[in-house]
Amino acid sequence: MENKKEIKRKYDDLIKRINQNKYNKWYCLKDLVTIKNISYKSLKNMVGRVYEMYESQGMIKKEKGRYQIHYSILDAFKLKQPRKNKLPTIYSHNWKSNIVWTTKDYYDRDYHQFLINHFKVLTPDVNYLEAIEYDDNNRLHVHLLADVEPEILKPVVVSLLQTFLDDDRNYRVYCESVANVGCSVDYLLKNQQ
Repeated sequence: MENKKEIKRKYDDLIKRINQNKYNKWYCLKDLVTIKNISYKSLKNMVGRVYEMYESQGMIKKEKGRYQIHYSILDAFKLKQPRKNKLPTIYSHNWKSNIVWTTKDYYDRDYHQFLINHFKVLTPDVNYLEAIEYDDNNRLHVHLLADVEPEILKPVVVSLLQTFLDDDRNYRVYCESVANVGCSVDYLLKNQQ
């Protein structure tokens, strides 16, 4: 039976290989001051723990005395107690829901924006980050991040799409909790048009 260190090494190697095929975006520690709205001193205090946790997976590295941090581990840099006098950034905002809808028919960007606008009217106290992008079939679909739980938003989005697209054979909806804020925000930002 393999020992724990060997199992951990194999796991880290597997994660490293998987991550080599992903979107390749890196930040330095000074970038995180702006991105996360956390002081450089606080980030320096956190980076040792994060480095120890993710270095073996290739998600953080130290080159010429500077840390290079993969975008997928931005969530690891989080204050235990958020500062009351600092506004959150889109990376540190408390995003709770990841929403995606796609349609059977090929609607244009304006129609999807029309649906997004109606959704926002139905949920006026919710903050959103949005993107409309093409899938592999050259069909547009919508991505949204929201700061309200998916259990509250899913019935609203389903009702909206039922109203405008007739029935659930004409669309698909994904509405779940955000698993990784940094990855979700980066994905939406790179796909905004």
